[in-house]
Amino acid sequence: MATRTEPPAQDGRLSAAAEVLGGWRARAADLADGFRRSDRFFKMRAGIVAAWAVLSLLTLWGSCATPGQHNALGADVQVNRDSIMGTQLLVRNDSDRNWEDVVLTLDDGWRYAQPTLRPQDLVVLSVSSFRKGDEAPPRDHRPRALRISCRQGSGRFDLR
Repeated sequence: MATRTEPPAQDGRLSAAAEVLGGWRARAADLADGFRRSDRFFKMRAGIVAAWAVLSLLTLWGSCATPGQHNALGADVQVNRDSIMGTQLLVRNDSDRNWEDVVLTLDDGWRYAQPTLRPQDLVVLSVSSFRKGDEAPPRDHRPRALRISCRQGSGRFDLR
């Protein structure tokens, strides 16, 4: 003799969700049927509006770069060539960890060292702050690349 098992306590919530889903399906079917019966000009206008909406969303998605780290070190590097102080470099620690024993190296071995760079800290340096031995770079030196090395990792950045 088979015994009947009691339905789970959530059965009432599931049937309510199925009812809501069924209502939405019926409305969607009515909308689709109405669209099928509409004239050609309405369909063209709806297509234009839909294309505009899709292109607008794609444009917004493409233009809004995702914030956050774009390299393994979590560094943000910018160069300002038009400063009255000469060419300046901005280096920011965008990671959530301290960088220790930081060494910044320009193209041909011009170096700048700093013991620590905490998260969200930044350092702005003129090219004359870098050294190779006791020498500074020439006044007209235009850096092409920067390498950041620290205990937490390293990264190379092209300076545009």
